[in-house]
Amino acid sequence: MSLSGGASFWLFDFLTTERVCDRSLFEFSRWKKFFYFDGGGLPPDYVDELQIKLSDAEMRRPPTWERVCDWELERKEVPAPYRVMTHEHVEFYAEEDQLSEYQECVLWSHKELVEYIKANLEKFEVITPREDQLSSPVEALPEVVMFTPGCIYEIWLSGLERMEMTDVEEIGEEIDDELEEHEAGEVIGVGGTDEDHHNIAVQCEPGMNKKALGCIRRVLKRLKANPETTDIWVQGESEKNLGLK
Repeated sequence: MSLSGGASFWLFDFLTTERVCDRSLFEFSRWKKFFYFDGGGLPPDYVDELQIKLSDAEMRRPPTWERVCDWELERKEVPAPYRVMTHEHVEFYAEEDQLSEYQECVLWSHKELVEYIKANLEKFEVITPREDQLSSPVEALPEVVMFTPGCIYEIWLSGLERMEMTDVEEIGEEIDDELEEHEAGEVIGVGGTDEDHHNIAVQCEPGMNKKALGCIRRVLKRLKANPETTDIWVQGESEKNLGLK
C-alpha cells in the first residue's frame, strides 16, 4: 500500500510471496485501486518496510464517485445519480456510463480489504522476490491493546423552519451536549449543500454506536424533526437509512 493521505491509500496491482523492501517494485504505474481506510490507523502488526517520496501529482487524490441517496433523485435535487468529488473538494455529478473515468469511493476495514484481495486474486500479479529484494526479519512487536473504533453518523435534515430550533449549528450543539452527557461521542461537523439540506456528522466513541444513535434520535425528536425528511446514515454504508425509528 502507498500512503497518499492521512487515511487514504493505494492498493498495488501485485502481491508478493514474502515481505519485500525493493523500491523498484513500488512504481506509480502499478497503483491499482484507491480506497479510504475505516479505522483511523494501521493494524498493530503494521511494519514500515520502506518510505518513498511522492511527487505532487502522486499525492493528489483521484476523483472518486459514490451513488447519491434515492430521495435526492426523487426530489430532483441532483442532475445525475452519481456524485464525484475531486482532490480540491469540487463536487459534480455523472451518469453511470461515465464512471470508468473515476475511482469508486471505497471505505474499507482491514477485514474488507483482505476479502477484496482474496476475491480478486486473479487480477493481481504474484511475485516471488529474489533474495536481494527481501526485507529484514521483523523485531518482536510490543503487545497492543485492540479496540473497535466508533462509527460516524451522517445526519441529513430538511424543513428546519418547522422544528423547535431552526439553526443547524444550534441543533448540532444540542446533539453534542447530549452525546457528552452520555460519553457517547461528539459532533465533528455541521454544514449543508443548499438552503434546506443540512448535515451534521457525529463521531461515536468506541463501543458506543448504539448509545450515540439513541442520543441523536432523542434530541431530534425533542426538537420536532420531521421523520419523513430526516435521514441518519452510517458513513460508508449507503444501504440502510436509520432515521428516527
